[in-house]
Amino acid sequence: MDIGVITREFSPLTRNGGIGTAMRFLCEALAKAGGHRLTVYYTGRPSLRMGAFARQMQRRGIAFRPIIAPLGLLLHDQRRRSRAVAKALPGTRHDCLLFHEFMADGWCYLQQRGPGAPACGMVTHGSAMWVDEGNGVVVADGPRAQVYAMERQCCEQADFLVSPSRYLLDWMRGRGWKLPAQSQVIPNFTSPYAESAETASPRRGRDTAPPRELVFFGRLEERKGLRVFCDALLLLPPELLAGRRVTFLGREGGYTPEQVRDWLAPLGEAEPRLDFHTNLDAPAARAYLCGEGRLAVMPSLRENSPCVVSECLESGIPFLASASGGGPELARPEDADCFVEPDAAKLASRLGHILGSGPPGPALPRHAPQELLAAWQEVLGRAAAEA
Repeated sequence: MDIGVITREFSPLTRNGGIGTAMRFLCEALAKAGGHRLTVYYTGRPSLRMGAFARQMQRRGIAFRPIIAPLGLLLHDQRRRSRAVAKALPGTRHDCLLFHEFMADGWCYLQQRGPGAPACGMVTHGSAMWVDEGNGVVVADGPRAQVYAMERQCCEQADFLVSPSRYLLDWMRGRGWKLPAQSQVIPNFTSPYAESAETASPRRGRDTAPPRELVFFGRLEERKGLRVFCDALLLLPPELLAGRRVTFLGREGGYTPEQVRDWLAPLGEAEPRLDFHTNLDAPAARAYLCGEGRLAVMPSLRENSPCVVSECLESGIPFLASASGGGPELARPEDADCFVEPDAAKLASRLGHILGSGPPGPALPRHAPQELLAAWQEVLGRAAAEA
Protein backbone atom coordinates (compact mmCIF):
# COMPACT_ATOMS: atom_id res chain seq x y z
CA MET A 1 0.00 0.00 0.00
CA ASP A 2 1.14 3.54 -0.74
CA ILE A 3 0.60 5.71 2.36
CA GLY A 4 0.92 9.47 2.84
CA VAL A 5 1.44 10.68 6.41
CA ILE A 6 0.74 14.33 7.24
CA THR A 7 2.26 15.50 10.52
CA ARG A 8 3.42 18.71 12.17
CA GLU A 9 5.84 16.83 14.43
CA PHE A 10 8.44 14.27 13.42
CA SER A 11 11.37 13.14 15.53
CA PRO A 12 14.16 14.24 15.67
CA LEU A 13 13.24 17.44 13.78
CA THR A 14 10.79 17.99 16.63
CA ARG A 15 12.59 17.75 19.95
CA ASN A 16 10.81 16.33 23.00
CA GLY A 17 7.44 15.72 21.36
CA GLY A 18 5.23 12.68 21.86
CA ILE A 19 3.52 13.17 18.52
CA GLY A 20 6.85 13.35 16.71
CA THR A 21 8.13 10.21 18.41
CA ALA A 22 4.96 8.24 17.70
CA MET A 23 4.63 9.33 14.07
CA ARG A 24 8.30 8.68 13.30
CA PHE A 25 8.28 5.15 14.64
CA LEU A 26 4.87 4.36 13.16
CA CYS A 27 6.20 5.32 9.72
CA GLU A 28 9.35 3.26 10.18
CA ALA A 29 7.38 0.21 11.34
CA LEU A 30 4.96 0.42 8.41
CA ALA A 31 7.77 0.89 5.90
CA LYS A 32 10.37 -1.52 7.25
CA ALA A 33 8.28 -4.32 8.74
CA GLY A 34 4.93 -3.68 7.09
CA GLY A 35 6.20 -3.45 3.52
CA HIS A 36 4.36 -0.22 2.67
CA ARG A 37 5.53 2.79 0.65
CA LEU A 38 5.60 5.88 2.86
CA THR A 39 5.69 9.59 2.12
CA VAL A 40 5.81 12.01 5.06
CA TYR A 41 4.36 15.49 4.46
CA TYR A 42 5.88 17.62 7.21
CA THR A 43 4.03 20.77 8.29
CA GLY A 44 6.18 21.69 11.29
CA ARG A 45 8.95 24.17 11.93
CA PRO A 46 11.56 24.61 9.20
CA SER A 47 15.07 23.42 9.94
CA LEU A 48 18.44 23.74 8.25
CA ARG A 49 18.73 19.98 8.72
CA MET A 50 15.72 19.09 6.57
CA GLY A 51 17.69 18.40 3.38
CA ALA A 52 20.06 15.99 5.10
CA PHE A 53 17.16 14.52 7.05
CA ALA A 54 15.18 13.87 3.85
CA ARG A 55 18.15 11.95 2.45
CA GLN A 56 18.41 9.97 5.65
CA MET A 57 14.71 9.07 5.46
CA GLN A 58 15.09 8.09 1.81
CA ARG A 59 17.72 5.55 2.83
CA ARG A 60 15.16 4.14 5.24
CA GLY A 61 12.63 3.79 2.45
CA ILE A 62 10.55 6.84 3.43
CA ALA A 63 10.09 9.92 1.24
CA PHE A 64 10.10 13.20 3.17
CA ARG A 65 8.38 16.29 1.78
CA PRO A 66 8.06 19.52 3.80
CA ILE A 67 4.89 21.61 3.38
CA ILE A 68 5.93 24.83 5.06
CA ALA A 69 6.50 28.44 4.11
CA PRO A 70 9.91 30.07 4.53
CA LEU A 71 10.57 31.08 8.14
CA GLY A 72 7.61 28.98 9.27
CA LEU A 73 4.97 31.54 8.33
CA LEU A 74 2.26 28.88 8.29
CA LEU A 75 2.77 27.87 11.89
CA HIS A 76 0.46 30.41 13.50
CA ASP A 77 -2.33 30.39 10.92
CA GLN A 78 -3.97 27.03 11.14
CA ARG A 79 -6.44 27.51 8.30
CA ARG A 80 -3.64 28.64 6.01
CA ARG A 81 -1.55 25.60 6.88
CA SER A 82 -4.55 23.34 6.32
CA ARG A 83 -5.07 24.92 2.88
CA ALA A 84 -1.40 24.32 2.05
CA VAL A 85 -1.86 20.63 2.87
CA ALA A 86 -5.00 20.42 0.74
CA LYS A 87 -3.15 22.04 -2.16
CA ALA A 88 -0.21 19.63 -1.91
CA LEU A 89 -2.14 16.37 -1.85
CA PRO A 90 -4.23 16.35 -5.07
CA GLY A 91 -2.37 14.60 -7.87
CA THR A 92 -0.52 12.28 -5.50
CA ARG A 93 -1.31 8.60 -5.87
CA HIS A 94 -1.62 7.35 -2.34
CA ASP A 95 -3.95 4.53 -1.37
CA CYS A 96 -4.35 5.93 2.13
CA LEU A 97 -3.66 9.19 3.97
CA LEU A 98 -2.94 9.35 7.70
CA PHE A 99 -3.37 12.61 9.61
CA HIS A 100 -3.21 13.40 13.32
CA GLU A 101 -6.03 15.43 14.79
CA PHE A 102 -3.89 17.89 16.75
CA MET A 103 -4.18 21.32 15.09
CA ALA A 104 -6.33 19.89 12.26
CA ASP A 105 -3.89 19.95 9.34
CA GLY A 106 -6.24 17.69 7.39
CA TRP A 107 -9.33 19.87 7.77
CA CYS A 108 -9.37 21.56 4.35
CA TYR A 109 -8.52 18.35 2.53
CA LEU A 110 -11.35 16.46 4.23
CA GLN A 111 -13.77 19.27 3.41
CA GLN A 112 -12.81 19.27 -0.28
CA ARG A 113 -12.17 15.62 -1.14
CA GLY A 114 -14.42 14.07 -3.73
CA PRO A 115 -15.23 10.62 -5.12
CA GLY A 116 -12.22 8.39 -5.69
CA ALA A 117 -10.12 10.05 -2.99
CA PRO A 118 -7.85 7.74 -0.97
CA ALA A 119 -8.98 6.41 2.38
CA CYS A 120 -8.32 8.92 5.17
CA GLY A 121 -7.39 7.87 8.66
CA MET A 122 -7.03 10.01 11.77
CA VAL A 123 -4.41 9.06 14.37
CA THR A 124 -5.29 10.71 17.66
CA HIS A 125 -2.75 12.15 20.07
CA GLY A 126 -4.94 14.58 22.01
CA SER A 127 -6.64 17.60 20.49
CA ALA A 128 -5.92 21.24 21.35
CA MET A 129 -9.11 21.29 23.44
CA TRP A 130 -7.98 18.22 25.36
CA VAL A 131 -4.58 19.84 25.99
CA ASP A 132 -6.17 23.14 27.05
CA GLU A 133 -8.56 21.38 29.43
CA GLY A 134 -5.56 19.80 31.13
CA ASN A 135 -3.89 23.19 31.52
CA GLY A 136 -7.11 24.92 32.59
CA VAL A 137 -7.12 27.39 29.69
CA VAL A 138 -10.05 26.37 27.45
CA VAL A 139 -11.44 29.33 25.46
CA ALA A 140 -14.99 29.89 24.21
CA ASP A 141 -14.24 31.84 21.03
CA GLY A 142 -11.50 33.20 18.79
CA PRO A 143 -8.94 31.34 16.64
CA ARG A 144 -8.20 28.72 19.27
CA ALA A 145 -11.89 27.79 19.57
CA GLN A 146 -11.99 27.49 15.77
CA VAL A 147 -9.16 24.97 15.99
CA TYR A 148 -11.21 22.97 18.51
CA ALA A 149 -14.05 22.72 15.97
CA MET A 150 -11.71 21.87 13.10
CA GLU A 151 -10.10 19.05 15.06
CA ARG A 152 -13.47 17.58 15.95
CA GLN A 153 -14.59 17.70 12.33
CA CYS A 154 -11.38 15.98 11.23
CA CYS A 155 -12.09 13.08 13.57
CA GLU A 156 -15.74 12.86 12.59
CA GLN A 157 -15.12 13.00 8.83
CA ALA A 158 -12.26 10.49 8.69
CA ASP A 159 -12.91 7.04 7.24
CA PHE A 160 -11.27 5.41 10.24
CA LEU A 161 -9.70 6.51 13.49
CA VAL A 162 -6.91 4.98 15.56
CA SER A 163 -6.34 6.07 19.15
CA PRO A 164 -3.45 4.84 21.29
CA SER A 165 -5.76 4.68 24.33
CA ARG A 166 -9.32 3.74 25.20
CA TYR A 167 -9.26 6.71 27.53
CA LEU A 168 -9.05 9.24 24.67
CA LEU A 169 -11.83 7.55 22.68
CA ASP A 170 -14.03 7.80 25.77
CA TRP A 171 -13.07 11.49 26.20
CA MET A 172 -14.16 12.33 22.65
CA ARG A 173 -17.37 10.34 22.81
CA GLY A 174 -18.14 11.86 26.20
CA ARG A 175 -18.17 15.29 24.54
CA GLY A 176 -20.55 14.20 21.82
CA TRP A 177 -18.05 13.56 19.01
CA LYS A 178 -19.52 11.26 16.36
CA LEU A 179 -16.54 9.07 15.61
CA PRO A 180 -16.21 6.76 12.58
CA ALA A 181 -17.63 3.26 12.93
CA GLN A 182 -14.09 1.98 12.46
CA SER A 183 -12.49 3.48 15.58
CA GLN A 184 -10.11 1.38 17.60
CA VAL A 185 -7.20 1.38 20.02
CA ILE A 186 -3.62 0.63 18.94
CA PRO A 187 -0.87 1.88 21.29
CA ASN A 188 1.95 3.95 19.83
CA PHE A 189 5.31 2.71 18.66
CA THR A 190 7.85 4.58 20.78
CA SER A 191 11.07 2.83 19.66
CA PRO A 192 12.51 1.63 16.35
CA TYR A 193 10.57 -1.49 15.40
CA ALA A 194 13.58 -3.79 14.94
CA GLU A 195 14.96 -2.83 18.32
CA SER A 196 11.61 -3.19 20.09
CA ALA A 197 10.77 -6.49 18.41
CA GLU A 198 13.93 -8.05 19.82
CA THR A 199 13.28 -6.77 23.33
CA ALA A 200 11.15 -9.22 25.25
CA SER A 201 12.09 -7.87 28.69
CA PRO A 202 13.57 -4.70 30.19
CA ARG A 203 17.21 -4.07 29.40
CA ARG A 204 18.18 -3.58 33.00
CA GLY A 205 17.22 -5.37 36.18
CA ARG A 206 15.22 -3.95 38.99
CA ASP A 207 16.84 -1.35 41.24
CA THR A 208 15.92 -2.61 44.69
CA ALA A 209 17.69 0.16 46.62
CA PRO A 210 15.83 3.42 47.33
CA PRO A 211 16.49 5.94 44.54
CA ARG A 212 19.13 8.59 45.03
CA GLU A 213 17.49 10.87 42.47
CA LEU A 214 13.87 11.76 41.69
CA VAL A 215 13.41 12.81 38.07
CA PHE A 216 10.31 14.73 37.01
CA PHE A 217 9.96 13.51 33.42
CA GLY A 218 7.84 15.92 31.37
CA ARG A 219 7.38 19.50 30.23
CA LEU A 220 7.30 22.18 32.90
CA GLU A 221 3.56 22.74 32.64
CA GLU A 222 0.38 22.31 34.64
CA ARG A 223 -0.96 19.33 32.66
CA LYS A 224 2.19 17.32 33.24
CA GLY A 225 1.66 17.52 37.00
CA LEU A 226 4.50 19.93 37.76
CA ARG A 227 2.66 21.60 40.64
CA VAL A 228 1.51 18.24 42.01
CA PHE A 229 5.11 17.02 42.03
CA CYS A 230 6.44 20.15 43.74
CA ASP A 231 3.67 20.12 46.36
CA ALA A 232 4.36 16.44 47.04
CA LEU A 233 8.04 17.20 47.66
CA LEU A 234 7.05 19.87 50.16
CA LEU A 235 4.95 17.30 52.04
CA LEU A 236 7.79 14.80 52.42
CA PRO A 237 9.74 14.57 55.68
CA PRO A 238 12.97 16.58 55.23
CA GLU A 239 15.18 13.63 56.15
CA LEU A 240 13.92 11.65 53.13
CA LEU A 241 15.16 14.33 50.70
CA ALA A 242 18.39 15.26 52.46
CA GLY A 243 21.40 14.38 50.32
CA ARG A 244 19.28 13.41 47.33
CA ARG A 245 18.91 15.05 43.93
CA VAL A 246 15.72 16.25 42.25
CA THR A 247 15.96 16.66 38.48
CA PHE A 248 13.50 18.17 36.00
CA LEU A 249 13.82 16.48 32.62
CA GLY A 250 11.76 18.28 29.99
CA ARG A 251 11.49 21.53 28.12
CA GLU A 252 9.91 24.65 29.54
CA GLY A 253 6.14 24.88 29.18
CA GLY A 254 4.02 27.25 31.22
CA TYR A 255 6.70 27.54 33.88
CA THR A 256 10.43 28.26 34.07
CA PRO A 257 13.16 26.68 36.20
CA GLU A 258 13.31 29.90 38.23
CA GLN A 259 9.63 29.54 39.17
CA VAL A 260 10.15 25.93 40.16
CA ARG A 261 13.10 26.89 42.37
CA ASP A 262 10.90 29.50 44.05
CA TRP A 263 8.17 26.92 44.75
CA LEU A 264 10.68 24.56 46.33
CA ALA A 265 12.52 27.19 48.36
CA PRO A 266 10.62 26.15 51.53
CA LEU A 267 12.40 22.78 51.46
CA GLY A 268 15.16 24.63 53.27
CA GLU A 269 16.91 22.17 55.55
CA ALA A 270 16.28 19.21 53.24
CA GLU A 271 18.47 20.86 50.65
CA PRO A 272 18.05 18.43 47.76
CA ARG A 273 20.13 19.44 44.79
CA LEU A 274 17.89 20.77 42.01
CA ASP A 275 18.92 20.23 38.38
CA PHE A 276 17.15 21.13 35.13
CA HIS A 277 17.71 19.53 31.73
CA THR A 278 15.41 21.39 29.35
CA ASN A 279 17.13 20.78 26.01
CA LEU A 280 17.63 17.01 25.78
CA ASP A 281 16.01 15.19 22.87
CA ALA A 282 14.05 11.97 23.44
CA PRO A 283 16.99 9.50 23.08
CA ALA A 284 19.18 11.58 25.38
CA ALA A 285 16.41 11.86 27.97
CA ARG A 286 15.86 8.10 27.91
CA ALA A 287 19.61 7.52 28.26
CA TYR A 288 19.68 9.83 31.28
CA LEU A 289 16.88 7.94 32.98
CA CYS A 290 18.71 4.65 32.47
CA GLY A 291 21.35 5.80 34.94
CA GLU A 292 21.47 3.89 38.21
CA GLY A 293 19.61 5.19 41.23
CA ARG A 294 17.03 7.25 39.33
CA LEU A 295 13.24 7.10 39.61
CA ALA A 296 11.18 8.71 36.85
CA VAL A 297 8.09 10.51 38.17
CA MET A 298 5.27 11.49 35.76
CA PRO A 299 2.23 12.67 37.78
CA SER A 300 0.31 14.15 34.81
CA LEU A 301 -3.18 15.50 35.41
CA ARG A 302 -4.17 13.86 32.13
CA GLU A 303 -2.42 11.80 29.50
CA ASN A 304 -3.56 10.09 26.34
CA SER A 305 -0.98 7.32 25.86
CA PRO A 306 2.19 8.77 27.35
CA CYS A 307 5.39 8.04 25.46
CA VAL A 308 7.28 8.56 28.70
CA VAL A 309 5.56 5.53 30.25
CA SER A 310 6.23 3.40 27.15
CA GLU A 311 9.88 4.45 27.18
CA CYS A 312 10.26 3.49 30.83
CA LEU A 313 8.56 0.13 30.24
CA GLU A 314 10.74 -0.65 27.23
CA SER A 315 14.00 0.28 28.95
CA GLY A 316 13.28 -1.17 32.39
CA ILE A 317 13.41 2.27 34.03
CA PRO A 318 11.84 2.41 37.53
CA PHE A 319 8.94 4.86 37.41
CA LEU A 320 5.89 6.19 39.18
CA ALA A 321 3.29 7.60 36.77
CA SER A 322 -0.19 9.05 36.87
CA ALA A 323 -3.13 6.67 37.06
CA SER A 324 -5.19 9.29 35.24
CA GLY A 325 -5.60 8.81 31.49
CA GLY A 326 -4.19 6.08 29.29
CA GLY A 327 -0.90 5.34 31.04
CA PRO A 328 -2.08 2.24 32.93
CA GLU A 329 -3.32 0.76 29.62
CA LEU A 330 0.32 0.41 28.52
CA ALA A 331 1.48 -1.83 31.38
CA ARG A 332 0.40 -5.25 32.56
CA PRO A 333 -2.45 -5.27 35.13
CA GLU A 334 -0.05 -6.67 37.74
CA ASP A 335 2.08 -3.52 37.43
CA ALA A 336 -0.60 -1.26 38.91
CA ASP A 337 1.71 -0.26 41.77
CA CYS A 338 3.69 1.84 39.25
CA PHE A 339 0.73 4.24 38.98
CA VAL A 340 -0.73 6.73 41.44
CA GLU A 341 -3.50 9.33 41.33
CA PRO A 342 -2.12 12.82 40.47
CA ASP A 343 -2.75 14.21 43.94
CA ALA A 344 0.00 15.79 46.01
CA ALA A 345 -0.80 13.93 49.25
CA LYS A 346 -1.12 10.54 47.52
CA LEU A 347 2.05 11.12 45.52
CA ALA A 348 3.94 12.18 48.64
CA SER A 349 2.79 9.01 50.42
CA ARG A 350 3.99 6.76 47.59
CA LEU A 351 7.28 8.64 47.20
CA GLY A 352 7.87 8.37 50.93
CA HIS A 353 7.46 4.60 50.74
CA ILE A 354 9.75 4.33 47.70
CA LEU A 355 12.45 6.53 49.24
CA GLY A 356 12.37 4.31 52.30
CA SER A 357 11.93 0.86 50.78
CA GLY A 358 12.79 0.97 47.06
CA PRO A 359 10.89 1.43 43.79
CA PRO A 360 8.11 -0.73 42.34
CA GLY A 361 8.74 -3.01 39.42
CA PRO A 362 9.98 -4.38 37.21
CA ALA A 363 7.10 -3.39 34.97
CA LEU A 364 6.61 -4.76 31.46
CA PRO A 365 4.71 -3.51 28.38
CA ARG A 366 1.25 -4.99 27.89
CA HIS A 367 1.66 -5.34 24.11
CA ALA A 368 4.54 -6.59 21.96
CA PRO A 369 5.51 -4.56 18.86
CA GLN A 370 4.46 -7.44 16.63
CA GLU A 371 0.91 -7.17 18.00
CA LEU A 372 0.80 -3.44 17.23
CA LEU A 373 2.01 -3.94 13.66
CA ALA A 374 -0.52 -6.74 13.07
CA ALA A 375 -3.32 -4.47 14.28
CA TRP A 376 -2.20 -1.70 11.91
CA GLN A 377 -1.99 -4.12 9.01
CA GLU A 378 -5.56 -5.18 9.68
CA VAL A 379 -6.79 -1.56 9.83
CA LEU A 380 -5.04 -0.61 6.60
CA GLY A 381 -6.21 -3.73 4.82
CA ARG A 382 -9.81 -3.02 5.78
CA ALA A 383 -9.48 0.60 4.69
CA ALA A 384 -8.12 -0.47 1.29
CA ALA A 385 -10.95 -2.96 0.82
CA GLU A 386 -13.58 -0.34 1.63
CA ALA A 387 -12.06 2.51 -0.43
